[in-house]
Amino acid sequence: MNDEIIIRAMKESDLEQVLQLWRVVLNSVILKDFVTKEILINYLKRNPEVSSVACTLNEKLIGALLCGHEGIRGFIYDIAVYNEYGVKYIGEIMIKHSLSELKKVGINTGFIFTKSSNSDLEELWNSIGWTVIPDKAYFYIK
Repeated sequence: MNDEIIIRAMKESDLEQVLQLWRVVLNSVILKDFVTKEILINYLKRNPEVSSVACTLNEKLIGALLCGHEGIRGFIYDIAVYNEYGVKYIGEIMIKHSLSELKKVGINTGFIFTKSSNSDLEELWNSIGWTVIPDKAYFYIK
């Protein structure tokens, strides 16, 4: 493993590797049912620069964070890092990158959607100042 990691905005050319990472790490029903490369291309066009990826120096994608906004609040929908690369460290720097990009367009508050059973990421959210909303339930429709 190379210790030097590059964090940058997610690009259309990253999407095959992003989808593969999410399939391996997240194994989410919502991702399988709703997220395609075409949907992500449109999402990145509507939310330029705010989604993040983590790459090694040789451009191997090892982490991805899907982020966007609707003009008032920011949303982090999916974040994944291959386990062998340090989920907490890389997750934190991708979050900081995306939050910085949101602030550049005037978005200062937001929400994170994540699996409730992911204790590594819950510890990360708490350590950087995020608060769990215990009385909220989220629903989806196909």
